[in-house]
Amino acid sequence: MGTPEGTDGLPDEHPERLVYLNSFLLDRLEVTNRAYAAFVQATGHRPPMNSNPARTLWENNHPIPGIEDHPVVNVSWEDAVAYCRWAGKRLPTEAEWEKAARGTDGRRYPWGNDWDFTMANSASYWAKRTIDFQSGADWDAFWINGEGARLSREKGIKGEVLTMPVGSFSQGASPYGVLDMAGNAAEWVADWFDPNYYRGAPLTDPPGPARGAIKAMRGGSWLKPAISLRTSDRDWGTMESRPSGTGFRCAKNAF
Repeated sequence: MGTPEGTDGLPDEHPERLVYLNSFLLDRLEVTNRAYAAFVQATGHRPPMNSNPARTLWENNHPIPGIEDHPVVNVSWEDAVAYCRWAGKRLPTEAEWEKAARGTDGRRYPWGNDWDFTMANSASYWAKRTIDFQSGADWDAFWINGEGARLSREKGIKGEVLTMPVGSFSQGASPYGVLDMAGNAAEWVADWFDPNYYRGAPLTDPPGPARGAIKAMRGGSWLKPAISLRTSDRDWGTMESRPSGTGFRCAKNAF
């Protein structure tokens, strides 16, 4: 896990470590709106909701037409845990997620070590060129006042979300055949987020910190730059937040 010192890895990705994991199973695809709707109908759980109701992608407890096979977003960490439990599964740990994304050779992206904007649904895919923000000002210029804002208005669902059907980028599969581990929707994982966790975490089946205030996410999303789609990149959110770029997939023990 993590990246070596001196690379483009961020501080919370250091130090690089060799981690051993017991066998586990991970869903090949992100959970879709169609699958999440079955959960909502069966349990009465709350549907996904954007903080701006006008941009919520669900109406009357169902996804709007045309996005049934897109990854569900606007779900909190707690929503994701509830769905996985209903499905007889669980969220993957950060270590499990990273192993499934980068294989045993520690690749930089699920498909290999070289960036290619055609391999994943990201800001670069929509711009048709590599977008790799270096500052908050770059981010604002692209997504709030610039090209990204225009793309969202013209091509986004409800003028915002640019997700695509899960599995649309088969060429971007990980070594284990897992899809959309870079882009489309970022994914909640089980762990609390601690930027210094790798400095002292167990090297066998690291469970994540025992406590924390925020939860970890992995994988980047449709709105993220190239650097955020690396297999070692780490992100986070509060447990109750329901971002328009975040969904999840489920895991379970192999035995």
